[in-house]
Amino acid sequence: MNKVIPKITRVLLLFITLISISGIVHAQEKKIYTVKQGDTFYSISKALDVTVAELKQWNGISSNNLEIEQELVYYSQDSNSPQDILVVEEDTSSLISKSTSTPNTYYLVKSGDSLYKIARDNDMTVQQLKELNNLTSNTLRIGQQLAVKSVSVAPVVSEFSDESSPQGKFALYTLSGSDNLNAILDKFEMTVKELEALNPEIDLTNLKLAKNITVLLPPSRTFDNPYLAKANLQDLGSVSAMIYSDDDEAKTTTNGELYNPENLTAAHSNISIGSVIFVENPENGKGIYVRINDRITNAGLKLSHSAFRILGLIPNQPQSVSIYMDS
Repeated sequence: MNKVIPKITRVLLLFITLISISGIVHAQEKKIYTVKQGDTFYSISKALDVTVAELKQWNGISSNNLEIEQELVYYSQDSNSPQDILVVEEDTSSLISKSTSTPNTYYLVKSGDSLYKIARDNDMTVQQLKELNNLTSNTLRIGQQLAVKSVSVAPVVSEFSDESSPQGKFALYTLSGSDNLNAILDKFEMTVKELEALNPEIDLTNLKLAKNITVLLPPSRTFDNPYLAKANLQDLGSVSAMIYSDDDEAKTTTNGELYNPENLTAAHSNISIGSVIFVENPENGKGIYVRINDRITNAGLKLSHSAFRILGLIPNQPQSVSIYMDS
């Protein structure tokens, strides 16, 4: 009996030790990110190497709305955590559940490589590459293994044909030597501010330093206007009119588009996303068609800058518009 007790004690001590080690290895550090102008959930998640779903869950957020100076909680791997698990001779497979997640991929240094070349090929800065691998100099050796960030945030543009690219779909575009900023903006129907919001780490004035950029595919299908002269429009009554703020530009709307003040779009609390409605200013008789692509929680109609201007509405004044839909 005296021989059995020490053995049980050793097993218990081993079990406690292993649990302690496992806890240290998977420890995460709570951090705070302060929202800046132009930030979106997508750009923040990319910068922090977390997912949008994680950011929303950690902060109890269900919408896509952000405010400047808003503080977001996020968790990252504790840099002080040991990177290796102690090897124990006894069979402990039933006591430990090993994580299979691999947030980084690895690159083997070859002849002719440099930190700049490796960082560029993996859409990283040299500083990010050095910090990820705890490098204090620019010296590399052949056969050295470097951790690099895995680029898997979006499908590549070539996966979508011109006939099937969905509206609001984020994708990675591989730059060619002939690409320039204006050509990319025209190709994907984006503004500079929108492109900057999706690629906060890329210098758009020097695209030759980047390999891939994130873009938002434009809508690939057009529809005939259902509101012809003979169309039967249903009067939905008058609602208060408001305008998007200047800070809303390039922020994500409910249907996944980035808000563009020059597009004829609007937000409403319950009209179906994608609906086209006719809006009229009863004071001057001006009317336009707008597409609902965003949600608001309060009553009224929130109009894009262009729609607000065309209707002849005056900012910061209480006013109403009449809205109509095809019955």
